[in-house]
Amino acid sequence: MRADLKRSIARGWAPFGWATLACGVGAGLIWAFWVLLVFDPAAQPAGPVLAQARQKQVLRIAVRSYPRPTFSHAALVSEPDEMDRELATSLGQFLGVAVHLTALPAEDIALFLRKGEVDAVIVGSLDVPGLINQRAALTEPPVSYHTGALVALRNDSRTAGSGVNGQAVCVAFGSPWAAALQRQGAILKTYPSSIRATTAFIAGDCGLLADERSVLKSLLQQPDWRFYRMLPKTLEASADAQVYLAQPDRKSLKLVQAGLREWQERGGQARAWELRSNAIMLDSLKVSDGLVCH
Repeated sequence: MRADLKRSIARGWAPFGWATLACGVGAGLIWAFWVLLVFDPAAQPAGPVLAQARQKQVLRIAVRSYPRPTFSHAALVSEPDEMDRELATSLGQFLGVAVHLTALPAEDIALFLRKGEVDAVIVGSLDVPGLINQRAALTEPPVSYHTGALVALRNDSRTAGSGVNGQAVCVAFGSPWAAALQRQGAILKTYPSSIRATTAFIAGDCGLLADERSVLKSLLQQPDWRFYRMLPKTLEASADAQVYLAQPDRKSLKLVQAGLREWQERGGQARAWELRSNAIMLDSLKVSDGLVCH
């Protein structure tokens, strides 16, 4: 009798149990969809800068650009910096728009942004005074590329110590180690690219060359670099990729910052640094073979 009663109660409650379960699953799916919508950074509303880019379906970005080593009689063609190109492409994919790259001119960056010809600029680790409200950034390079170093002539008495105060140092535009060198009193000579800084150093424009440690180690293994040595000094990076929008725009900056984090988390930042390292080595070999670095 008790067993029959239990079975009857179970049969009576079963539809309600299944209905409750179905409602719970449905509510969970709705909740999950809502969470994805709310917390998916790319789905967040954009501010004026990126809203306009989405409307036009193109993001205009100025990047560091420069000619590669070539024969002296060949036409000079500026090519985008490989790191900037990788980041710009990733930001476009994150935002769901095409990317139009243009060369960053050698002029006041703040003035250039005010012209409205681009939506953003990528400037490596360069801090642009007065534009902190327009900046999104990654604080440092990948771990394997975090430290920089200095190279000097083996017998240069000026570099006998470990200090750089008052010494001329060749660096690339947007170098992550420029800020540390400036704090230590170095006289920076800035060039459009790492290979230009390298050739300027070899030509004697500076007593020191600053760059990423593993890149410099690879250069020193080449026969042409047997007269140079690495100093026992480590340079800490100040930042890595910095993106400045055309105007202050809090919502758009949040989206760009989220795009930078995704680029980093998915390994894009590390791949970009690897491309840079390979490009420097390839360009240095071209210079050794007699090609001209304009």
